[in-house]
Parts: sequence; C-alpha cells; structure tokens
Amino acid sequence: MPCEPQAYRANLERIKATYPDKEMLNIGEVKRFLGIDREVVKRRFPFRENYISVATLAWELSI
Repeated sequence: MPCEPQAYRANLERIKATYPDKEMLNIGEVKRFLGIDREVVKRRFPFRENYISVATLAWELSI
C-alpha cells in the first residue's frame, strides 16, 4: 500500500469543512471548491458518472 501524500490529510479536512455532509462531489461542487474552469476539472480528476469521492479528490490534490 502506498504511503499517503504529505498534504492528503490537510486537503481532506478542507474539503470536509466545505462539504461536511457529503462523501461524493459532482463536477460543479469541485469547480466551486477549486475556483477553476469546469473543463479543467473534468480533465484533471477521475470522475465516475460525474462524481468523485472526497477521499479521491483529496488524494489527487496531494500528488
């Protein structure tokens, strides 16, 4: 199992502070959270059926 990236926990806490009751985020929520273009969000992150888990997003932001 790979070691978790150094910023993973901090990213996870930030996302959970913004979306405390969610485990899955849609493209629009990620776009608003990051403040970047929708097309960039769709290219950069591994969405499945337009959703990404909070843990996966935190991981992807950390690497």
